[in-house]
Amino acid sequence: MQRTVPTASDRLLRARDRFVASDPGLVRLVSAVRAVLAIASTLGVEYLVATTTGTPPLVPMMLGAVVAMLASFGIFDATRAGQAVTLCFLALSMLAGMGVALLVDRNRLASLTAFVVVVFVAVWVRRFGLRYFVCGMGGFMGYFFALFLSLRPEMLPGVAFVVAVAIVWVMLLTLVLLPIRNDRVLRRMLRSFEARLAGLAGTVLALDGHAPGTTERERAEARLASLLVRVNEAALVIDGQLGTPAAVADDDAARIVRRAVFDAELAVTALTRVGPGALDCDDARAVLTALHGGRWDAVRERAGRVADRVAAPGPRRLAVDATVLADARADWTAALGTAPEGGPATVGEAAAFAPAVQLFGGNLPGSAGTVTRLHRPPDPGRPASRLSLTTRQAVQVAVATAVAIAVGDALSEQRYYWAVLAAFIAFTGTATVAETVRKAAHRIVGTMIGLVGAIALVPVLGPDVAVVLPVILLSIFGALYLFRLSYALMIFFITLMLGELYALLGTFTVDLMVLRLEETVVGGLIGCAVSVLVLPTRTRSAADEARRGLLDALAELLGTVDRALRRPGPCEDLRAGARALDAALHQTLLLGRPLTRTWLGSTHRDVVHGLTACTAVAEHARRLARSAEGVSGTPALTAGCARLAQLTADAVAGRPVPAGSCAAVLDLLIGPAGGTGRGAALAREAGLLAAELPALLETGDDGPAPATVGRVRGPDGAPAAATVTVVDGAGRQLDRVTTGDDGGFAVRVPAGTHLLVAAPAVAGPAPYGEHVHLGPGTVLPDVVLAAPASRPVPVTAQGPARGPARVVGRRGCLTHG
Repeated sequence: MQRTVPTASDRLLRARDRFVASDPGLVRLVSAVRAVLAIASTLGVEYLVATTTGTPPLVPMMLGAVVAMLASFGIFDATRAGQAVTLCFLALSMLAGMGVALLVDRNRLASLTAFVVVVFVAVWVRRFGLRYFVCGMGGFMGYFFALFLSLRPEMLPGVAFVVAVAIVWVMLLTLVLLPIRNDRVLRRMLRSFEARLAGLAGTVLALDGHAPGTTERERAEARLASLLVRVNEAALVIDGQLGTPAAVADDDAARIVRRAVFDAELAVTALTRVGPGALDCDDARAVLTALHGGRWDAVRERAGRVADRVAAPGPRRLAVDATVLADARADWTAALGTAPEGGPATVGEAAAFAPAVQLFGGNLPGSAGTVTRLHRPPDPGRPASRLSLTTRQAVQVAVATAVAIAVGDALSEQRYYWAVLAAFIAFTGTATVAETVRKAAHRIVGTMIGLVGAIALVPVLGPDVAVVLPVILLSIFGALYLFRLSYALMIFFITLMLGELYALLGTFTVDLMVLRLEETVVGGLIGCAVSVLVLPTRTRSAADEARRGLLDALAELLGTVDRALRRPGPCEDLRAGARALDAALHQTLLLGRPLTRTWLGSTHRDVVHGLTACTAVAEHARRLARSAEGVSGTPALTAGCARLAQLTADAVAGRPVPAGSCAAVLDLLIGPAGGTGRGAALAREAGLLAAELPALLETGDDGPAPATVGRVRGPDGAPAAATVTVVDGAGRQLDRVTTGDDGGFAVRVPAGTHLLVAAPAVAGPAPYGEHVHLGPGTVLPDVVLAAPASRPVPVTAQGPARGPARVVGRRGCLTHG
């Protein structure tokens, strides 16, 4: 077996791919570069304006830099008009914060009290959306810098002019000179997706080179699992970007890209599951080597070579998956090159494209959406019965600020606001106790490391502006580029920048930097304590809510699969439902990961097992959605999918799921899974999903025994209204129910072989009668009524027994008639 040694060019290309893969769409890089350009150019503009008007340039330059940082890194509106409006609101909120600070400046008690009120309002207004999030930050920063720069009331008109100049310049720079092109961002995201696919291929090659059971093999397997999650996250980011204005030509192009990315993800996942011996073939290894190098034309060519030369099933399947990958890439490349068709939309056209997730500055959203659902008032008539997330956090921040002012003021009457800043920032971008504590701890660690760096660097560089200013800009770039990867590194660069800034101001001392560390530690510890003691959002509660969201998305997808099986044909809702499930999986992993470690650092194996099961369920659900396209479902398939949807919906609603329910579905699907064709593939994926699902459901033996469930369908496959009667061998009626709106029914009978009779409620279809094995937890294949022209199945006189029938609810819940 021939193994090629990578050249220097190959290593360079792979290093580039790793860099591109680490930053989907280069969003972090572009945002950091834009922010540094905005800050540097605003400093220059404010300096020119100050020298022209004859005012000292220090305050205008510092305020201009703050405005530029907030404006270039905190404006996430989808359109330029929206961005312009948000920039104007940002200016007004900053001036309002400064105005409040100057209004109460002469009364210290009033000033400290106003600080608490300002932080409360700044957090509370986040409930109105991202624009108000930015405005809240602007108001807080305005108040903070009024204290930091010791502004006086007579300076307010000049400050307003400085802020207006900064806003106008940043608006010109970001909206006219350096606008964000959503179509280019999408192309870079797809390039990052390709790089992650290449990384997966390289990991599969490395995995094949390690013997099973070795440490190297275990590390490669762990890396492979991590890369699969990152590929799914990249695909989800692309889906969100497809919903931004002007990212693609039209909705049809967006759907094509979604389908191509979806197929590519499924293909590369299958490719990583190659069996033993599949890579013993040099041609098969050549396919993965070409994919690892990003040579897509070679991927297609070498995959065709495997199909022509190799008869072994492993290499041939690998070649098929690689061909699907190459075709998917060609599809999304072609879709991005299409021009939109003119003409107005007509009735009957496909629905508008709806992304599965709303991006936040080009990144996947945080946990706030899930936690907001957790704190939604349970009673619409009593909205105060449960405080919303923003109100809870506003109260927490107000309490933390008040305590930080008291303790920070005891350390320093002039620098107490550092403690306030640390406490306030701990609640920014966080929603749970674990997130708040982690952010506060990282801020303290980053400040410690930055303190050491500033003490070592400032004496070396000196106070020369030409030397210090580039270091400050580089520090800002490092902070903004790395803050999503490591908040501690971000704070390290911020502390380094502040050290250089104090050097320019001539106030840098070791004691000052140590005081900053002390105030930061105080503020961080106060933030941690308040998050735990005052209206806490427990991480486990948030993780449970995320798991319910995952089950809810799974129930919706399974319901869509059920409808697609009963009415075969193209169904875009399948892929949309699968992507919605991926968005729920992202939230589940985001909120569940802090629980994988105990406070002592040991691994919580139950949580790890649960998250692994969530990932496996989502993977099988994706493949199930893909397998269901264009497949006409058999009674066993539709019954199995319908039962899985019902079980997940029951779990979401808090209804107990009897133990063994998923096993009953699995028994039903074993027969169809053993066949051939797409229906068999669908049955296998549904069975694998049913095998993994119990880890997500709250199953137990409490409550009544599980019923036998099924569904009645008419000759056309649609749900049918019917009366279902079960009679034992002695002619005794065991149960009698009527079907629900979806044709579903549930009967409670002892285990055994009984006569099942389904009598249609309307004239036309023939009744159904057959002896079947029934028992608690049994899932029946769909009962299909015969067409009117067919000969009815004879029913014994014992069948249609008398007695009132029970009515079955929409999901098979029984209510006595």
